[in-house]
Amino acid sequence: RGAVDDPIAARGFIDRAADEVDRLAHMVGELSELARLESGEVKLDRVPLNVADLLARVAERFRLAAGRAGLDLTMAPPGDLPPVSGDRLRLEQVLSNLVHNAVKFTQAGGKITLTALAKGPELVEISVTDTGAGIAPEDLPHIFERLYKADRSRATGGTGLGLSIARQLVEAHGGQISAASTMGRGSTFTFSIPVAR
Repeated sequence: RGAVDDPIAARGFIDRAADEVDRLAHMVGELSELARLESGEVKLDRVPLNVADLLARVAERFRLAAGRAGLDLTMAPPGDLPPVSGDRLRLEQVLSNLVHNAVKFTQAGGKITLTALAKGPELVEISVTDTGAGIAPEDLPHIFERLYKADRSRATGGTGLGLSIARQLVEAHGGQISAASTMGRGSTFTFSIPVAR
């Protein structure tokens, strides 16, 4: 329709096409990682990890983004916890995904809190709690499914794979992940990791 001869319009179309290519490349990468996780191809480099250090590293990574969004990102002191057995990079990936979602779905003036506590002698539970939009009860049972996007996230451009990858990584560590939420009041995502022996 002549847009190719209009430099401003052509630039807009090219930018849009580039954004779509980036989005598709990201989705292909996540699908590939999920397939490797589901097939058991991903090998974990498990070492004893300090939970407080893990939380602090991820909190520091998101502090600037949270500040720009007008959010209060805090880490509740986890106290004296035993080290967990985990792959540091993979557990940071899980925690980063949860914090990123919390930042994305919490309105300015809200709060995000990272906590950890011992769940008996065998497990440590790590939680990310936000005061955001919440998740509808009908969506909650499905949020860890591949490509599932709750109504609140359909317009955000996500792939619907992040939580599915998080679940696979947590389960590969021998833990479990869950979510609890109240519409309009926020959500809490919790995952458990075995204590290092």
